[in-house]
Amino acid sequence: MIKVNEIPLNYKPRHKIMLKLSSYGNNLELLILMNEIESAFLCGMIEQFSPKKILEIGVAAGGSTAIILQTLEDIGAPYEMHSIDLRTKHEVYKDYDVGFLVNFAKEKNLINPKGLQGEHKLHVGKYLPQIIDEIGGEIDFVILDTVHFLPGEVLDFIAMLPYLKEGAIVVLHDVALNQYKNQSVWRDACATGSLFSAVTAEKFLDFVPEDAAGNIRSSYPNIAAFKVNQQTRDNIENVFLLLTLNWHYAPLNSEIKIYREFYKKHYSDDLINIFNEITKMNLYNKLLKEYS
Repeated sequence: MIKVNEIPLNYKPRHKIMLKLSSYGNNLELLILMNEIESAFLCGMIEQFSPKKILEIGVAAGGSTAIILQTLEDIGAPYEMHSIDLRTKHEVYKDYDVGFLVNFAKEKNLINPKGLQGEHKLHVGKYLPQIIDEIGGEIDFVILDTVHFLPGEVLDFIAMLPYLKEGAIVVLHDVALNQYKNQSVWRDACATGSLFSAVTAEKFLDFVPEDAAGNIRSSYPNIAAFKVNQQTRDNIENVFLLLTLNWHYAPLNSEIKIYREFYKKHYSDDLINIFNEITKMNLYNKLLKEYS
């Protein structure tokens, strides 16, 4: 079931933290990779479900991380948040560490002058399967926003599912990136959109034709969410089978091994065999394409 326009958009945390971060310098909008409506949807989801244990995958500068923390602080309940990024340095601003913007906000006590009421930890330089046991289970809110190309976010969702609490919310950014960005570059950026389609769950979309400032935009959203239930787990083979779509990039063999060995702890032999065959097929086809 898809629920449309049932989540009240919350613009306040973004506006609040952007004003505080103005002391950092110009071009803040370039460091926050969600637009106003997308941030408002994310903040609305957080406000609606008041999560206690949050997992963010994909950090970049940490602008959205700061917005999330502001929302959690505004709610005022205890929380634990973990932010993960495979990179250690920002992809564009290579002299800056991943998460430099949220680190600045925390160091200057901009999010809460009295210091954070909850806990936030940044994990960099590791794949999700290498860190999630340390984070532990009972995760009840996820923001999944990484490479956007297959296999990307699909690999991470399969890895995280055993650690998600029943009723956990998973927010997916850039579910329509392949439609909105330069087609020559982004036409295959369908990882989160495909995951949203394939997963069995209660789903949420907000159709908003303009943002808080009245700027017109396409009405189809670029952010969405779903709520994990038993059917999500019972039908996880649909997400494994999603990997039969052509992969945009070929992960390193060492990366594939990390995910495969991790999956073996949580999924049946049949699903592992399917994953192995899908991997071989995609890597072989990538090799053919690159050398043809």
